[in-house]
Amino acid sequence: MQVGNSLRITIPQEIAKHLNLDRGDAVELWVNNHSMMMKKKVFVYDAIWAFQDDILVLRKSLSQSAKAHLSQPLGMPLHKYKGQLTIERDKIMLKGEDTDSNEPTSLLFSLEEVKDVYLGWDDTLRQWKDTRAWIRPMRIIFQDETESKTLYIYAKKPEAQIYGGENENILQMFQK
Repeated sequence: MQVGNSLRITIPQEIAKHLNLDRGDAVELWVNNHSMMMKKKVFVYDAIWAFQDDILVLRKSLSQSAKAHLSQPLGMPLHKYKGQLTIERDKIMLKGEDTDSNEPTSLLFSLEEVKDVYLGWDDTLRQWKDTRAWIRPMRIIFQDETESKTLYIYAKKPEAQIYGGENENILQMFQK
């Protein structure tokens, strides 16, 4: 808030107790750091995902296919991992666990490594056969150190019930 020629800000008490308010540089430093954090957009979603090779194995499993179909309409399509998807200005991170072994997993790649982003089904993750018919998967093809990898993701807001509900919004981020 602007007051006359000075700027008036409110600093949370837990932060103010660490500042020497007699020194303007400490307050200025906090304001500068806070404004930099506000400029950096970070999007976090709950997500389920699998690589192309995972889908090919999962869809051969009668129990996995049945689980993907019988849990409709709020169920989860074929997936190998469950956790969080974090998208920053220059990178994507998936962090969670393997749904079979409960082993932790994480994946980090830069947006520069992304070769293609597509919303929809293909020959690997098939509509009706491997997934819900009306919520399209997001397919990301990226290049790691040695090879091109295809990743299928269903993302949702943490409070939402249906995985995939945020896929279209995420696709729009890539198109900007």
